[in-house]
Amino acid sequence: MMGRTSIFFWKWSFVSAAFAHLAVDEIPWVKELQGRGLKGEATPSRGCFNGKGVKYWGAETSKDFEGWVPLTLMDFVPVNRSFYMQVPKGVGSGVFPAPLLFGLHSQGDQADIYAASHEFGAFGKALNFITVYPQGLDDAVPGGGDMGTGWNVGTAGDEQTCVNDEVTADCYASCWEQGKCGSCNWSGCYDERLFVYSIIQAISSVLCIDHSRVYVTGESNGGMLAHYLVQSLPGTFAAVAPWYGLPLLGYGLGAEFELVRDTKNCRQTAMLQLHGRQDEIMPPQGGVSGGFMPGWIYEPLNKVQQGWAAVHECDTVASEAKSYWDGGKQNFACFDYKGCSSGRRIMRCFYDGGHGDLPEGNVAEQITLWFLLQYRLDEAAQAAQAAQVTNFTQVLNGGLNPLHVTSHSKISKSSPQLRAFV
Repeated sequence: MMGRTSIFFWKWSFVSAAFAHLAVDEIPWVKELQGRGLKGEATPSRGCFNGKGVKYWGAETSKDFEGWVPLTLMDFVPVNRSFYMQVPKGVGSGVFPAPLLFGLHSQGDQADIYAASHEFGAFGKALNFITVYPQGLDDAVPGGGDMGTGWNVGTAGDEQTCVNDEVTADCYASCWEQGKCGSCNWSGCYDERLFVYSIIQAISSVLCIDHSRVYVTGESNGGMLAHYLVQSLPGTFAAVAPWYGLPLLGYGLGAEFELVRDTKNCRQTAMLQLHGRQDEIMPPQGGVSGGFMPGWIYEPLNKVQQGWAAVHECDTVASEAKSYWDGGKQNFACFDYKGCSSGRRIMRCFYDGGHGDLPEGNVAEQITLWFLLQYRLDEAAQAAQAAQVTNFTQVLNGGLNPLHVTSHSKISKSSPQLRAFV
């Protein structure tokens, strides 16, 4: 299942103390993944047959590649975007399709900083997957409120997602131009679905990836985007793992109620959520946020997951689920909805901590990868996803073609220009 994982025998200095003395193949959750195997077949991308590999971006094939890739695509206007990549040496360059993991940064953050602050790149070298970190945009109007780089999660112009006199909000330029301003606006209005889908297409034409094993995780606003992506691009992601990020009020089932409209494809996606018990910014019990970001209204985590559990035909109530990381100083504990007829899991884990806090010892990365890498889309979902490419122009942006993208051949390891031209 895990490809060449068995050739790695070094000690992992970045894993939690309980596993730090073990070789990769001896770590319990890695052994579980190796022993379990994956049902179904890989779905090779075009890059498996005629891709040029990382040299297409000016990188050396004999080394690990880490750097920025610029991307020009057609949103409601042409826009320059970028993403940061971590590609282990040899992964995605042969005929063995590699899993692809999306990591989504928080509000005001940058993709390369997010990558450096987590260990997905190190795990990718050991477990043979590629990690991509899309960069959010900041197109705040000069002189207005600037909340930094953020993600459009489909709520712009909706006046019911905040307590108007409590929030700090402003309308970004891309929202002004599309008539999507409102008192609860806090990010730009470029289409992140278009952006992420275009990244998949751009990478899959250059590298050998497995379309049945595309995953997404993200923290805070990035966790919100993770929820939005799996709702609005059903049949694209095999599993999702948001960290302390929740949908805003009214968006627990999707902006267009996709979990109801497209149950068949939505039930292909497994879900794990990590959340601090004392989070006031995005309270796990839902309701109005407090702390330094008051006034936003969020869906309760249990209600969000009950919706997903219904889609997967799981038990209606979550029960205790054992994990390798239970207990510890932060009282790590998990729950899931058992008996899912889809064969997937809907799971959440809590720990003592506030917004932005994570369990000690890279537990978040470990349980996220343990969970995500168990799943792939089944053949029916893959066929539906392939058909979606044809119909995608009707879904996004009034007919603009998301595949009309230009991925420039040279990469940069310095921070890109983050402000879009409008």
